[in-house]
Amino acid sequence: MSRHDTVKVEQSVGESPLDPPGFIHLSAAVSDCGAREDNQDSFLVEDELGLYVVADGVGGHQAGDVASAMATEVLRDIISHWRRDPNGLKEKPWSVLHRAMEAACATIHRAATEKHALAGMSTTLTAVLIDGDQAVMGHVGDSRLYLLREGTLEQISSDHTLAAELYRGGVIAREHVDRHPHAHVLTRNVGTQPSVMVDTLLLEVRPGDLLLLCTDGLVPGLHPPERTVDLLDSCTDLAGALGKLVERAKAAGSRDNITAVVWRRDGDGSTLSRPMIDALRSVPLFARLSLADLALVAAEMSPRSYDAGQTVVHQGERNGALYVVLEGRLRWQLADGHFAHLERGSGIGSTTLVAARRCPATLGAELPTRVLVMGCEAFRSLCKLRPRLGTQLLTALADELSDWIDPETDRGVARPPHGLLVEY
Repeated sequence: MSRHDTVKVEQSVGESPLDPPGFIHLSAAVSDCGAREDNQDSFLVEDELGLYVVADGVGGHQAGDVASAMATEVLRDIISHWRRDPNGLKEKPWSVLHRAMEAACATIHRAATEKHALAGMSTTLTAVLIDGDQAVMGHVGDSRLYLLREGTLEQISSDHTLAAELYRGGVIAREHVDRHPHAHVLTRNVGTQPSVMVDTLLLEVRPGDLLLLCTDGLVPGLHPPERTVDLLDSCTDLAGALGKLVERAKAAGSRDNITAVVWRRDGDGSTLSRPMIDALRSVPLFARLSLADLALVAAEMSPRSYDAGQTVVHQGERNGALYVVLEGRLRWQLADGHFAHLERGSGIGSTTLVAARRCPATLGAELPTRVLVMGCEAFRSLCKLRPRLGTQLLTALADELSDWIDPETDRGVARPPHGLLVEY
């Protein structure tokens, strides 16, 4: 990893043996020099190990970049060995993470003692180890772990700084911590001593939960938290969202290196398949939903199958449903003979989710076809029961309807002649 450039790890999406059945994860990371000439931060994104780490080489000390890199390497080696060793898996996740962080401390201290050029080096270290429906935090220093759950962003880790200790002791008020002269004076770090007290915490992981690990350089960009929630909640481009947070931190006056790692658990334990996800995401109404929200939508949709030549909706028939093609091909034909094809990922009937209306064309299957159907009543119920999701859906629907009536917009859909599908 270059120490002089912005480094981005593009978003990772997938299933792993660590994800419970029916769930997948998304992860991304970014590291930026910020206002400094070099980057003493390090990070780790190891999806197969379920290990996510940020480390901030302590500013002003020699070889901070060496210390942070050394810490992440030690954690990766120990967790990797633990995952591969059948006997090792008898050790609890919190125990192995605690052991790995202690080992990192001892390794850094030993190297600093043996090599004059590395004398005094140390680092902060915040790590998360995913294990099924649980996550274990290991933490030393003032890097942070946040949990975003159901629209609320909460700091899970405790800062090990003198100012934070004064606040916890009742000496200063919370609002004075960040501006205190000792806000960045660490009371614990990894490497100054041969061992260190590690904070560990076991967290339950729920569908839609997002974990954000970051060095203190990002913190100014997280205020106010409502803006961070709006950016990250249900976001499908996590790498892009982290990039925006970095720019916010710089604009807010951050003078440090800026590093962040984000991980999210999506799905609902159902059999939401990749072809189904891809098909739903191709529909503008659902394009920006997270997988957790997409699973909620899919749960309200009914699968239907049609034989070749079978009519789905007759012209003039009242319809109040959205049809999304999973496989096969539908034909949308007007009375004058003009037609358009709808294949996998195409949707028809969005406007009827607002109110049922007569179909201006005949919709039929040209090939054996499978579709997902959402009725207007199910759509309304979902919006009422899930207000946050409902707001997203209604906003997307309003955008789509605006596109339909804008003569300058064709949404990239082939519909000969122009306007053939605009009516529905």
